[in-house]
Amino acid sequence: MMARAYLTSFTLQWKIGLRYRIAVLAGLVAQMWFGAVTLMAYAAVYHHAPDVQAPLTLRQAMTYTWIQQSLFTLLPLGCLPAIGEAARTGAIVYDLLRPVDLWNWWLSSSLARLLGNAVPRAILLACVAGPLAALVGLKDWSLAPPASALAALFALLSFALGALLSATIMMWWNVLTARTLSPLGSYAIATPLSVLLSGMLLPLPLYPGWASIALLVQPFAGIADIPIRIYLGAAIPGGIGTALGLQLCWLAILTVLGRRWLSRIVERMEVQGA
Repeated sequence: MMARAYLTSFTLQWKIGLRYRIAVLAGLVAQMWFGAVTLMAYAAVYHHAPDVQAPLTLRQAMTYTWIQQSLFTLLPLGCLPAIGEAARTGAIVYDLLRPVDLWNWWLSSSLARLLGNAVPRAILLACVAGPLAALVGLKDWSLAPPASALAALFALLSFALGALLSATIMMWWNVLTARTLSPLGSYAIATPLSVLLSGMLLPLPLYPGWASIALLVQPFAGIADIPIRIYLGAAIPGGIGTALGLQLCWLAILTVLGRRWLSRIVERMEVQGA
């Protein structure tokens, strides 16, 4: 019965994410534009300094860019909109009264909303930046295939863990919203952290050596950077096993601590609204 409730929550948010087709197309155009501009910047830098031994080749950097653009809406940029609105109006009390585990209920909704937004864009962008770009003579600038069949398999697993990790981080923004009764704080904190630390602004391997290692072990790297590195076959300190272990470790830590925080917030919550 519980599993059915969570599946219902997931399905509802998934359908909401798929409803806005115009937004998906507009987002695709925006991501393609930003991706193209970034590729031109990388091409200029790499061709200007051909002797520099960068952690990523130009081809890898371009593929990294296309994948990161396709995953932009998978980032936890704030709380789940429905929870933000419920906290503002007082309707959050309905979730508190449901005979389900509140963490799992919100987590299933958050995961569905992220995937509902990200999956259609990722598929469309992969088609445009991959085979379509190659057909029009832009093969060197197109999305490259995985480094190997094994890399593709591990990357698929890592992308799944990354989506779950993103939803778990979003749960922290949901709990923060329940605490402050406003979604504004979560957006102000989540957006810059997610964009900077996930590799969306600059691929994490391209940071200086010490910074690159430090950024790899923080949780946001598990959303996009680690899966993309595995896809590319790029070097990862400790190997693929260590990378997947980092994702699992952060999932466990954020879930345990997040559940405790949510329990404390629920015990002390003051619901506003009429």
